[in-house]
Amino acid sequence: MDRFFYLTRRRETWFYRRRLPGLSTEKRPVMLSLGTTDRKLALKSCAKLTAHMDQMLDNDLHMTLPETEVAAFFKAELRRVLRDLRVERTVEHVDGSMTACKARQNHLKAVILSSMAEDGLCKEMPQMRLAQIDPSLRDEALSLHSETYATFMSDRFNADIQQRATDILKRSDFAQYDKLFLRKATLEAHMAAHVALGAVPVHACEQARTAAIDLLSGHQTPERSEAPALPPIPPEPVATAPTQKPCVTEGVDLIQDRFTAQTIHVQREQAMQQPEEPEFDGTAQNVVVERTYGADLFGTAVRMIRRSKSQEDTSLQKLKSVSLFLYLTGVQMVTDVRQHHIDMFGHSLEKQLPKHYWKSDAQKNLTFRELVETIQNRTDIAVGLSPPTIARHLTTIVGIIRFAANEGNTLPFTPQTTDLIPIDKRSDAQKRSVFVLEDVQRVFAHPLWQGCKSKGRRHEVGKILIKDHHYWINLLLAYTGARRSEIAGLRESDVGYDDDIPFVHIRENTVRGLKTRFSQRRVPLHPHLIELGFMEFVNGRRSSHQSFLFPEAIPAKVREMCLQADGRPPPYDKKFGDSLDHVWRQSLLRSLDGNPEKYCVASLRSYVNDTLINLRQEDGSTLVVPGIDRRDLMGHRPLDVNEGTYRRDAKPLGPLYVAIKLLPRLF
Repeated sequence: MDRFFYLTRRRETWFYRRRLPGLSTEKRPVMLSLGTTDRKLALKSCAKLTAHMDQMLDNDLHMTLPETEVAAFFKAELRRVLRDLRVERTVEHVDGSMTACKARQNHLKAVILSSMAEDGLCKEMPQMRLAQIDPSLRDEALSLHSETYATFMSDRFNADIQQRATDILKRSDFAQYDKLFLRKATLEAHMAAHVALGAVPVHACEQARTAAIDLLSGHQTPERSEAPALPPIPPEPVATAPTQKPCVTEGVDLIQDRFTAQTIHVQREQAMQQPEEPEFDGTAQNVVVERTYGADLFGTAVRMIRRSKSQEDTSLQKLKSVSLFLYLTGVQMVTDVRQHHIDMFGHSLEKQLPKHYWKSDAQKNLTFRELVETIQNRTDIAVGLSPPTIARHLTTIVGIIRFAANEGNTLPFTPQTTDLIPIDKRSDAQKRSVFVLEDVQRVFAHPLWQGCKSKGRRHEVGKILIKDHHYWINLLLAYTGARRSEIAGLRESDVGYDDDIPFVHIRENTVRGLKTRFSQRRVPLHPHLIELGFMEFVNGRRSSHQSFLFPEAIPAKVREMCLQADGRPPPYDKKFGDSLDHVWRQSLLRSLDGNPEKYCVASLRSYVNDTLINLRQEDGSTLVVPGIDRRDLMGHRPLDVNEGTYRRDAKPLGPLYVAIKLLPRLF
């Protein structure tokens, strides 16, 4: 098969050299290069191919354009390309966006187009041309060559060429042979325009056009010609401290010296103080058509957060990603980001950054390099963030870059992060430990729920049972599957009855929001909670005129809001209820012999979901608890429009109560 294709290619090469105008008609050197057997086979095939092409020519299917029409099309293309390119370069010079990178790419584009015009449209840049380019620019040149080649070979580009040729030449019967020369004329027009504008001042548009036309005045026919000499690559400008901030968000000062947590925090706070976009005042003279946005990373991130109306914890995570990007790369402007900075960021997060950083004032005053040096040869310090955390940081930076493009601050490349995220070999189930019933029962056999010595000795066996927030919140989590913040922020009015079914109403209030819009729900209470006296506990809170069931679990920063009857709910805070952490962790360590499975408070929610989803009928496959009921209990997103839209807001408690009662008693 390989020999067949080889001979076919050799036969076609010989045929076109013999038949096409302007090319060699010598067939002897090609034929003599073949063996005797191959030569006979080639002659036989060429005879058939010749007869077929002669028939096509006789049928007038291979028409060629006159040289005058090709020349007219070339001149029109040259004027069009020069006009568009001049406008583009003029804008670059006057809007402040001309950078050393852009100047370098403009020159490389001229080199690449000259190569294509002289050496032909090749998918890969010829080595002879590549050798003439500075080694530090070759990767960039190869990438630009690939993009340019793809453009000239695309169907859309060539369809536009044919449409313009139809408009100019007043004909549309172009054969494949004609289309190739139209593409060649367009390629040479692009080459001439780029080379001319590289040698002539951009403001001298008429001189540039004349120079370009004179430069290619010999291109009246589609014959190959010598490429013009190219101007030298402009030298890289010496980096100097900026004297003005035309592209920086109002109020933001760029870091001029050391990148430390302290200096980065100052810039972050400055970006967060940037004013909101002014509203339209209703007068025609104050209509804003164009607006320039600062290209600094922090300023862009803050505007993106405001636009998306992210939750507070999500917003803080995004700002943390920007802080780390500045700390690890030193790049402060979106327009200065390049792929190698993103590569550096991902590599440093995985291989160099300690898992715990900026924990002390001393660390906050160190640069990244100094921090790395302090932990060298320290075996007690873990290095490298987890794959999900690295993925989140990279995704945030890419999202900021895309948002900046919408504001007009574009980059000359498409950021790639696929190969930068380490492979997490754990399954989704392994990433968070899920309680099994036996371990849950061991935890709630702890003195905190069975009797302790005193309030100060909660982990020692005794006869005192203290039913406070430590006692009730964890029990409620194990019997409802709710999130800790949802239970810790309950009001006394969130507990009630519906047709004799006790329930808690999980909804927003003045001290905590909800994670998603699907989190609002009513969850029936397990009979064991009622037996243990939870309703009496609630009535006690009501009689003492306390609005919230567990004020001790409310974070201090929002505790003063408890007395407010109304008010906008604060954002969801996954750390709401952190005051329970120490007692809970000690209970796990003591009950489970050091907690080798790494259970956490979220493991209780996973335990409830896992228990309900694994209950089966006698046939072994039918779910005891329908999926729709389990999702209603857990506050999960509906599967489809039917579940999410065409149902009442307050779900019937009967089926949910049946499901809750299936959870085993814990003690």
